[in-house]
Amino acid sequence: MPRMARFELPGALYHVMAHSIEGKELFVDDEDRMDFLSRFEKGLINTGFQCYAWTLMDNHYHFLIRANNLPLCKLMRGLNSGYARYYNKKYKRRGYLFQDRFKSVICQDQQYAVELIKYIHLNPLRAGKVNSLQDLEKWAWCGHGFLMGNENNLGNKFQNRFESLRYFGENEKDAVKTYLKILARSCDCDDIETAGLLPKIESIEITGSCKGWPAVIGDHEFVKMAMEKYKEHFHRRHRKTDYPFILKTESEKVCADFGITPQELKNRGRNNKRSLARIAFCYQCHIKELIPLSIIARYLRITIPPVAAMIKKGPVNGIISM
Repeated sequence: MPRMARFELPGALYHVMAHSIEGKELFVDDEDRMDFLSRFEKGLINTGFQCYAWTLMDNHYHFLIRANNLPLCKLMRGLNSGYARYYNKKYKRRGYLFQDRFKSVICQDQQYAVELIKYIHLNPLRAGKVNSLQDLEKWAWCGHGFLMGNENNLGNKFQNRFESLRYFGENEKDAVKTYLKILARSCDCDDIETAGLLPKIESIEITGSCKGWPAVIGDHEFVKMAMEKYKEHFHRRHRKTDYPFILKTESEKVCADFGITPQELKNRGRNNKRSLARIAFCYQCHIKELIPLSIIARYLRITIPPVAAMIKKGPVNGIISM
């Protein structure tokens, strides 16, 4: 079945995650990590998004990002696909690198943001990458050190330390003290693998996002408001009379990206470039523009099942052009 439209709210705070396919090592060495973070930094600059917390693990990563009016894909699609091309070229491989598309959970501000900053930054400790908070402060691939004031931490290039610390106190000194106290309290447990884990309800939302559900972390009123906006967005994206114009516009964009003509887009066959273009077109029209499968199928002069199959393959991330 095609995936649901991504759940987004302008200006929202997002917990963003992505895993490698089949648990494959996503970052083999420090060069890989530096390349990925460099792409992330450039993406934040280009979109104007803000990063409050981050960590890179062996086969996945976590970000806490404040978006603006742009969709998350403006940052994440280029980040994942660009890194996948770099990775495939370096390690002489082909095919997908990431497990499906990236996951995102909308997060309410204040206490819920505090929980996620803690959760994200304690990932290396839970995984045994470091043995203590003191070691975590020196660990290069996590934003904890930068929040603690370590200017040599890589977060200094892209992490918004000021905005992140605001969740913990009104001034820098008190905020750092409170932040460290909260993390230390989470680590005071019998099993360090449980340190900083999210409450059950929040964990369910993250699990749901990995299954394609619209996921929100917040109190009852925030969740209700977010879901109402999601329903409004899902049902009112375009009028039926606008479908031909939207299809034509998306067709022209995709054809320009893949270097084919609109007529070639409608042709069947196994030409790799044309096939990828058709996948991208179907995904964009249905998942992003919310156009029904039947309308897309009619435009491409095919039946609904192949359209659904192409959407399931999209977006065209982590694929090397053949």
